[in-house]
Amino acid sequence: MISLRKITSKNCFEICKLKADEKFVATNEKSMIEAYAYYVENGEGPLAYGIYSYNTPVGFIMAEYCHEEDDNDGKPFYYLWRMMIDNNHQRKGYGKAALDLLIQEIKTSPKGKINLLSTSVVPGDEGPTGFYENLGFVKTGEMLEDEEVMVLAL
Repeated sequence: MISLRKITSKNCFEICKLKADEKFVATNEKSMIEAYAYYVENGEGPLAYGIYSYNTPVGFIMAEYCHEEDDNDGKPFYYLWRMMIDNNHQRKGYGKAALDLLIQEIKTSPKGKINLLSTSVVPGDEGPTGFYENLGFVKTGEMLEDEEVMVLAL
């Protein structure tokens, strides 16, 4: 059974031990530092979760609520900052299950109706583009800091 658990002082170190190909995703340490800096600067931060299979940490996922003025024709949306599954746990369905859980949370957000989840991926033959396309994400043709922007209608 897959679950998402908020990152806390009790689980952050075990999540930071997880590793994936850094060519395609930032380390969990970097992601947590960025989330903290964002929180300090803005008074709110992204959703950050460890991905667990029962009690075993297998990955990390982080998404940010983006206000109306940010993009998406003036409608709020979520941006998937990071999603990683540890090298030892890939290709077991954990990424899809975790993303499904995150989408359920987004759809029931007290922030109101959200119609879009956006992300960006490092292009490459062994990169995550195919994974996201299989889940329904589509490329927008836009680039964000050398990464391809993809979106999923919710």
